[in-house]
Amino acid sequence: MWPMNRFLHLLIFSVLLAACSQVDSTPTLADPTLNVELGVTSTTANALSPSPSSPLLPESTQEAAPSQTATSQPNWTPTLDTRLDPRQWRTWPAIPEVSARAVEVYIRGLEMGNDPNAFSKIGDCQSQPPVFFGIYDTADRYFLSEDYAYLQRSIDNFTGSYSRESAAVDNGLSVASVFSPLWARDESCESGENPLECEFRVQNPSIVFISLGTNWQPGSEFAFEEHLRNIVEFAIAEGVVPILVTKADNVEEDNRLNESIARVAYDYDMPLWNFWRTVQHLPNHGVDPELKGGLIYLIVEAWNIKSFTGLQALDAVWDAVSEN
Repeated sequence: MWPMNRFLHLLIFSVLLAACSQVDSTPTLADPTLNVELGVTSTTANALSPSPSSPLLPESTQEAAPSQTATSQPNWTPTLDTRLDPRQWRTWPAIPEVSARAVEVYIRGLEMGNDPNAFSKIGDCQSQPPVFFGIYDTADRYFLSEDYAYLQRSIDNFTGSYSRESAAVDNGLSVASVFSPLWARDESCESGENPLECEFRVQNPSIVFISLGTNWQPGSEFAFEEHLRNIVEFAIAEGVVPILVTKADNVEEDNRLNESIARVAYDYDMPLWNFWRTVQHLPNHGVDPELKGGLIYLIVEAWNIKSFTGLQALDAVWDAVSEN
């Protein structure tokens, strides 16, 4: 069991958010007044320890080949790609390792004027503050054990981003609609802006979480991946480090979207937070089978794991990029 009293869970999250797709009911949000205690048992450490066998690709380099005679042979070999293949995404570590390329994107972003104390979220209703991250902007709603006290540095550095309503988070938002001005519903958005442009202009982030796919229709995985690539390319062009997030649900029935997410992270050498892996030990793999709207909503334990491992992912990425 995850490190929190289950009864307290049920008090905090009586019902989950309103549907990301069209459903008949509108559940209430989580109670924002109760404390949350995370990361206090060895179970947490075991579940979240990154695998040492899956390093990301270093910058590809080759030594210049020496001049050769008719009988000489080159004495160099290209740098090998030791990363796990995207088809092995289930074994990728939960908490991302950070590549040299991600560091370069971050540094370039700071030179462009990005805010090192701000991150953004791109997602549907499952990325809204009441169920994801909002607790870390209220001191009496979370508790870090001694083993995880180091995470306070990231809580302090990004204060204000956790509970902020992102212009690129909306009920039903998808990898396609994030580029549509019709979805720029936040009052801060200007005429003609899409949600992604609006969010980056207003928040000026240095890091962005991309957590999409729950609403995508089965059978259109190719289009999903193409749109996701466009989001990642937009972020990189703006000097913002994208953290891609796998999802817990499997509405497509073959986990193809998670493989697509891993493939995009692999191809652009950007961090992947393998949230899917962190909830596999839970009943029904962390998905609530009873709520209307399909098997897409998380159970109480999974919501808390998502916030806590998201904080770990943010800390790992920020720690790596800010060292340079």
